Amino acid sequence: MSLWIRVCELEEADEESQSKILRLEQRSISRDVQLSRAEVELHQQAKRFEEVEAELTGDVLDAYDEGFKNSLAQIVCAHPRMDITPFTVSNRVENRQIVPRVLP
Repeated sequence: MSLWIRVCELEEADEESQSKILRLEQRSISRDVQLSRAEVELHQQAKRFEEVEAELTGDVLDAYDEGFKNSLAQIVCAHPRMDITPFTVSNRVENRQIVPRVLP
């Protein structure tokens, strides 16, 4: 095999390698773009989840508070002279005593 033929073969192999490298770089860029889009979408979904969670938590707390107030109103109707000031949503019963709830 002549040296000239070998050089031509090597040049062809080099062109093929360059073409493969270019395709791989393009695929890599494309995947990076897809990954970035997915990350943005995930971040948006996480933010929306936090918003919905806060909204639902607020709804539950509001419903609980309204129910508690309604119960106290019923007690006052049944026992008009009863002092209900020590009774709040933030208290709990421990060993048959009303104690303030300690939040973590």
